[in-house]
Amino acid sequence: MEILTRHYGILEKRILSSLAASNLRHRTKDSTGLWLGPLIGTSTLMTFLKEDSSYSEICLLTGIAGGGLIISCICLYIRLMMKNVAAKDFHVVYFVPAIILSTLFLLVGNKGLLVSVTWGIVVGSFSTWGVIQLISSCPNCFTLGEATAVTHSLVLFLVSAFTNLPLRYHLPPIHDNDIITAILQVIILYVILICCLCVNLPKLRQLPQFFLLMIGMLFTIVIPALYIILDQNPFFWVLSFAFSTYITIFLLLYWAVCLLFALFAVKYQISQKSKATTSNRKIFHVLVVMVYIPGLISQPTFLYLASGTVLVLFSIIELLRILNLPPLGKFLQDGFSAFVDEKDTLISLTPLYLLCGLSATLWMPTESMGLLPLMSGALTIGVGDTAASFFGSNWGKHKWVGSQKSIEGTIACVTAQLIVIFGFATFGCIESTSLLVRSICSVILISLVEARTEQVDNLALPFLMYLCLTI
Repeated sequence: MEILTRHYGILEKRILSSLAASNLRHRTKDSTGLWLGPLIGTSTLMTFLKEDSSYSEICLLTGIAGGGLIISCICLYIRLMMKNVAAKDFHVVYFVPAIILSTLFLLVGNKGLLVSVTWGIVVGSFSTWGVIQLISSCPNCFTLGEATAVTHSLVLFLVSAFTNLPLRYHLPPIHDNDIITAILQVIILYVILICCLCVNLPKLRQLPQFFLLMIGMLFTIVIPALYIILDQNPFFWVLSFAFSTYITIFLLLYWAVCLLFALFAVKYQISQKSKATTSNRKIFHVLVVMVYIPGLISQPTFLYLASGTVLVLFSIIELLRILNLPPLGKFLQDGFSAFVDEKDTLISLTPLYLLCGLSATLWMPTESMGLLPLMSGALTIGVGDTAASFFGSNWGKHKWVGSQKSIEGTIACVTAQLIVIFGFATFGCIESTSLLVRSICSVILISLVEARTEQVDNLALPFLMYLCLTI
């Protein structure tokens, strides 16, 4: 283990040196988070491998892409370990994942030659060279592992969207999950397009051009596209689905109360004119646990729709904050200043990571996932991380070697998660004894990772837990 740790440290130093030589500003000085990079691809690949013979085309193609993303990670790291590297330049080694992916899309995915080659090149390029461009465009916002995970998540979304939407044009979705997926994919593509236009066309960052762009694209592109894909009114469908049962109506009212609490917490912290402590920020972790656990147990499909909608709203709100556009720009900036995490600089990534970490398992292209893997995010960052922060801040006296986190906080992290797991086991929500034992071991392992890592917990821990419960 000591030999592996020493070699890993040497690799990190080499890569950090290459990034610094290319004027790429890394978020941390001595921790690249190389282990975080392959997590997204591995999770997607394992989701596909765990499916039975009835998997969807989205599951197949994202599974293939997930395997390619692991290869992309290796190629990217090899490239950055080379001497005298101009990291921002495209390198021939990036064609390796492109060639492998093209072959897999052709032979396993049964796509045509042109489609397979195009997808292979696009996915292979974005998942390697695209990571470097993200670090370059957002200095001090990401470690290499975090940038890789974010880029790979975007790549998988694009593969999923461009697989599903053309299919739905010819075959309108029938099941609720399929309809929600199509709606969210169109709206998220709409938000991505707005962000790209604002980045490249400065005039669109002002009033009234920004809102004219949003409204114009909404009514001329998004709504007509959804009508064509769904073969029905998307707004009426969402309303009828949201108010279809007493459970969904109750959840809506309950979530609205939680939202009011969150807004009150932000307003109160702004009025104090002081920066929130780590414990203050964990209020939002408690609130999201209160939102997610009832939703995951009673209405995961409805929570799937709600989580995707909140992701869209978060993205638009963050864009308004960065552009400082009235009427919300100043309030959003004040809220950012009050609650900003030390890991956030240019972009408020922590709340987005929190949402994505909690929702990642919901967004996986599978309908056969058990409750415990589905709750990977809620357990690790909703329950465990919150308990670690609260107890560590108030009663943590013994620090881990080389870390600011306390042993008492880690014990609280393990204990809180085990209480929830044993609670589910008591009510028969855990399928087997072997899964219970595996979940206990996973909780201990991931709590130790939480205590030692400098990477963003909200991004790393849910995927680690999911893999531990899935492999």
